[in-house]
Amino acid sequence: MRLAFTLFHYFPYGGLERDMLAMARACVARGHQVTIYTQRWVGDQPDDIPVVIVPARALTNHGRARAFAQQFQALRAQETLDLVIGFNKMPGLDVYYAADVCFAQKAYEERGWLYRLSGRSRHYLALERAVFAPTSKTQILLISPAQVAPFQRYYQTPDERLHLLPPGIKRDRVMPADYAAQRQQWRATFGLSPDTFLMLMVGSDFRRKGLARSIRALADLPEALRQRAQLWVAGDDDPKAFINLAQTLGVSKQLKVLGARDDIAQLLWSADVFLHPAHSEAAGAVLLEAMVAGLPVITTDVCGYAHYVAQQQQGRVITAAMADQQLAAVVAEVAACDPQLWRQRARDFIDSNDIFSMMDNAVDFIEQLGSGKSAPTQAG
Repeated sequence: MRLAFTLFHYFPYGGLERDMLAMARACVARGHQVTIYTQRWVGDQPDDIPVVIVPARALTNHGRARAFAQQFQALRAQETLDLVIGFNKMPGLDVYYAADVCFAQKAYEERGWLYRLSGRSRHYLALERAVFAPTSKTQILLISPAQVAPFQRYYQTPDERLHLLPPGIKRDRVMPADYAAQRQQWRATFGLSPDTFLMLMVGSDFRRKGLARSIRALADLPEALRQRAQLWVAGDDDPKAFINLAQTLGVSKQLKVLGARDDIAQLLWSADVFLHPAHSEAAGAVLLEAMVAGLPVITTDVCGYAHYVAQQQQGRVITAAMADQQLAAVVAEVAACDPQLWRQRARDFIDSNDIFSMMDNAVDFIEQLGSGKSAPTQAG
């Protein structure tokens, strides 16, 4: 099949972007022809998949999104394509990979009526409606069961168009056979002393991922633990406001913003706890990556994959509304546990859960849809 993958813009350290490229390569591996269409590509383009830059000129992000959708439709009319798989909401998609939360839920439950009157809000609501409305024909690949209710509440999307994928995390995050030796080696490489308690965050949207909450928790730790604690964050975002917060709270020397990194597995193996006190998160594959790396995970209940943490008892899930008040105490509680407990639960988690097959399932769906066969299992 000839497949078009659409994405507003690509940068190499975004989860959505990585998923898009992984799915594209999985399709190519099965013999399909894939072309990626995007407004902008940051970093090296893939050698194995053609990329078409669609210039979308406008003064605002939502204006550029509208221009991209319009220009892509014009390009599609000139091409012979079997399916269009979209990674951002826009009209004309055959398949939408839903890695984002419901925008309507945010607009109606978290913002006031003036926000909904803005051009930005009206535009993104229209793009979302084009995908999820009952009259749309777009098939939707969901990545978390928690996504079903909000989309159906606001758009009455039929069950038969919603399809739930299993997770698909990277196997290189799994604890290696020589985990203890690797952990010791990497901690030494990163300059960590044996008694340093390393709290790690990974993600490129610092505000949404809850970095401010983690900084305040660091400052509020019991004195003995705080003296040996470090908070490291790997991700691509402007850290200025968070560095200022750490300075105000007197913990700036214990905060390290690492920037975008390619050694996430090694950082996970070196850490003592993984923090993800997010304000919103459709899934949060990094939670599972931290779990298979042998770490306890502390996250909020708004994350789509938080139920894995709770079911495996590999850390703690706290309510988002109470995160600021509870996070420091929960970190101290987890720090007091035997690390071997988390590593054994990590091994059990890997053995008993389907957490690696997302892309295979996604390509199965695409192939069945393209061949006209019945769609795979619907979301429930």
